[in-house]
Amino acid sequence: MTMFSFLREWLARYFGPQAKSYKRLKQVLGFYPRNVNLYIQALTLPLQNQEKADYIAMSYERLEFLGDAVLQLVVTDYIFRHYPHFDEGEMTELRAKVVNTDYLVEMAQRLLIPSLLEMVEQPLPKRNDYLADMVEALIGAIYIDRGDRYARRFIHKRLFPLIRWKEVERTEFNYKGKLLEYVQQKQLGQVEFQVQERRRQRGEDYFVVCLKLNNQIISYGTGSRKKEAEQQAARTALKLLSS
Repeated sequence: MTMFSFLREWLARYFGPQAKSYKRLKQVLGFYPRNVNLYIQALTLPLQNQEKADYIAMSYERLEFLGDAVLQLVVTDYIFRHYPHFDEGEMTELRAKVVNTDYLVEMAQRLLIPSLLEMVEQPLPKRNDYLADMVEALIGAIYIDRGDRYARRFIHKRLFPLIRWKEVERTEFNYKGKLLEYVQQKQLGQVEFQVQERRRQRGEDYFVVCLKLNNQIISYGTGSRKKEAEQQAARTALKLLSS
């Protein structure tokens, strides 16, 4: 960075029309951004009936796409290094728990990301799912604005301390809910779970459940409870559909 560009950035940060935005972002991110407009875009929701050019230029969704990939990589790397006793399936499940919508919304709230939304005048949805997208969009903005090192540092210093790893490990992941959300988002059709077999083994119930998508069987699940069998079938189906 040249002396001229450093001086220009310093003046904008402390005396420019966006000085207040610089300060708010510093409080949440832990560092001063260079290009505030990238972060404003990361906080901007897409509008209904918006022209494609405006949607691409103004909403957070492209930055979210990038940030999601960066977050997945950093979380995957952390799990690989800190859980050497986990196999591929266990690592995949733990990662899915960490980066699922509900957990990212909680992290966004604890990071005080909603306080940044005052920077962008816009109507907000009743559901707060968009906060999960904004976490990823902010990571994308950091990656573009300050590079990989700052993006990784933000995840390690700001997000990871909010993750209760031991608690997340013990949490039963809702594969059924995640599958239904995925199918609805992709408009893939109708999902149905059917009990194909129920018998008793050694005094305990045993269920075999099939999962149908548009009346076509795509996976099976087994378990001592119907719910457990459905979760297993949904886990297999989700892996097939998203691969």
